[in-house]
Amino acid sequence: MFLDAEGTLYVPKGGRSRWVFWANPTPKAALEFFELDDGVREALHRLRGQVDTLCLVSRNTEDILGALLNKFGIGDCFDKIMLNGDKGKQIERYLHQNGLRKDESLMVGDMPSLDLYPVRKAGIEAVLVDRHYNRWAKAERIKGLSDLPSWLKIADLVDDMEHNRSRNATLDEFAVPVVPNGIASGDRSATKRLIAVPGA
Repeated sequence: MFLDAEGTLYVPKGGRSRWVFWANPTPKAALEFFELDDGVREALHRLRGQVDTLCLVSRNTEDILGALLNKFGIGDCFDKIMLNGDKGKQIERYLHQNGLRKDESLMVGDMPSLDLYPVRKAGIEAVLVDRHYNRWAKAERIKGLSDLPSWLKIADLVDDMEHNRSRNATLDEFAVPVVPNGIASGDRSATKRLIAVPGA
C-alpha cells in the first residue's frame, strides 16, 4: 500500500488553498497551516494490520514532511518514505527491490497528475481521495483515508466473487464500533451476517 501525504493524510486548515502555503513554504508555516484529515490516525493503525507494506510517497520536501509527520505522530506507521520523482517509477522500483507484486499493490492520493496517471502507467492500480479539485478525473474514489480499510475489504470480497467463491463476512469486518468517548469498542455480541454470493 502506497499513500500520498498532502491532500491525502493532511489538509489545509479551514479549507484554505494549499497554494497560499506554497507561496512561502517553511516547516514552521506547515505546522500552522495543515491539519490531519479526519480519521487518518485510526485508518493508518487499521491498515497496519491489513497490509504487508505501508509506504509514503510524497513530492514534499524532507524538512516540511518530517515536521508534519512528527507533529501528527504518524511517521512510525510507514515502512518507507519516498520523496520526489515520478511516483510510478518509485513504487515500481520499491516493489522490484522487495519482491512484491504490482497486481497486489495500490496507490492512494488526491492529485491525478502525480498520484494516478504515473502510477497507472507503471501498471499499478490507484485510487483517488475525493476532493473538489479532482472530480473531473475518472478514477475509483474514496471519501477519505478513513474509508480505505473498509474499501479494501469490499475489494477483497469482489475479487473473491470474481473467482466464483462465496464467502461469509460480518458487518464488523467493515466498521469498527465506536463508543461515545470515541474509543473503538471490542464488543462483537451484536454481530450480523453479510453473505456474499457470486452472480450468475
